[in-house]
Amino acid sequence: MEGSPLSTPAPPSCFNCNKLQTDLSKPLKRCAKCQTAFYCSRTCQMTNWKIHKPTCHLSSTSPPTNPPQKFDPLPNPPQEPDDGHTPGFHAFNHMFGLSNDDFLHKRPEREVFNLLIDSFRMRVEDEYVFGGNTTSIYNEDKPLPLFKKFLSLAESRQQLLPAWWSPAKRRECERLSVHASQWSDINCAVEKSDIQDHYNDNMMPMKLRILGEKIYGKGFM
Repeated sequence: MEGSPLSTPAPPSCFNCNKLQTDLSKPLKRCAKCQTAFYCSRTCQMTNWKIHKPTCHLSSTSPPTNPPQKFDPLPNPPQEPDDGHTPGFHAFNHMFGLSNDDFLHKRPEREVFNLLIDSFRMRVEDEYVFGGNTTSIYNEDKPLPLFKKFLSLAESRQQLLPAWWSPAKRRECERLSVHASQWSDINCAVEKSDIQDHYNDNMMPMKLRILGEKIYGKGFM
C-alpha cells in the first residue's frame, strides 16, 4: 500500500497584499524585529504595521528552533568614553573621517542638503526597524515639522554645518526635502539598501547614522 503523498508547503506571501513569493520578481523581506512577517514592499509593511504591531513583539520573543552555536568568548574591546554615544560611535566616527565635524564643509550646497535629508530619513527608518516606533511617515504624520526640529538641532551643534549655512539656506533645504521630483524626499521611506544603491557606497548608511547621532545624540528621536 502506497503512502499518501507529502503535502508541499505553501510559498510565503506578503502579510498585507497576499502576493505569493512565486509571483514576485524580488524576494519577500522579513520584519526586522520578529522575523516572521513577510512583505513585498515598504509600503505594504507600513500599511500593515497597525495590524502586525500587537503580535510583533510576541513573535520576536519566541525561542529559536535551533539553539545558537557556542563560541569561545572574544576578548573585551577597547573601552570607549562614556559620553552618551552609541557603542562603536567613536570608532566609526574616526574611520569615516567625521571626527573633526567637517563632513559637510567641503561639499556643494545641494549635496549638503541631500545628506541632511537622507540622514533624517535613515534615522526615521531606524526608529521603525530597531525601536518599533512609528514616527513621521510611519504613523501617517507629516514629516516636515520633525525635519525642522532636526535642522534646529544641527544648527545648535558647533561647526557641524558649513560656514555658508544661513536662514535662507535652511529654508531652501526644507523646500527641497518635500520636493516630490527628487530622490531625497522625507515623504518617502528609505531602507539601508536604497541608500547603498543610490550613493553607490555600502558604508553610506553608517555615515548617515553617524551624522544623525551627531545631531540627535544617542537613542531615538
